[in-house]
Amino acid sequence: MALGWETIIRSLNWTLIFNVVSFLLLVFVLRRILFRPALRWLEARRAAEEARLSRAKALEAQAEELRRRAEAELAQANRLARELVARAEAEARAIVRRAREEAREEARRILQEAERAAARAQEEALAELRRAYAELVVLAAAQVLGREVRPEDHDRLLQEFLARLGPGALS
Repeated sequence: MALGWETIIRSLNWTLIFNVVSFLLLVFVLRRILFRPALRWLEARRAAEEARLSRAKALEAQAEELRRRAEAELAQANRLARELVARAEAEARAIVRRAREEAREEARRILQEAERAAARAQEEALAELRRAYAELVVLAAAQVLGREVRPEDHDRLLQEFLARLGPGALS
């Protein structure tokens, strides 16, 4: 039995062939029209994502560098603050020391002034005591002599007595 073209063509399932041709045409069209642009879009998207990722890594590295700088600056600021506090404390101690020295000096000066005032008062009191003592002696001498002493004699006797008595005699 020889099958001829005619029998083969009649026995062929044209629906199947049409479906296969349609499928191949669809694959060709999809590949040409849809897959290439879709693949280009996916490639562009992948490249954009890689660029974003590389930028993110660069920004992360930059942020890390900025963090390190900030930590270094903070450490520097802390060190400077400690130095300033130490200087301020030293200056405060120096001010307190100077104030104490000035207070001691002022107290010494006041004490010396008081001692000088006391010495002057003592000298004045001794001088007054000498004068009163000399007057008593002159009055006693006048009583002994039995006559009244004239003011010139009184002054002369008083000066002679004070000269003999000396400045340190009553002290």
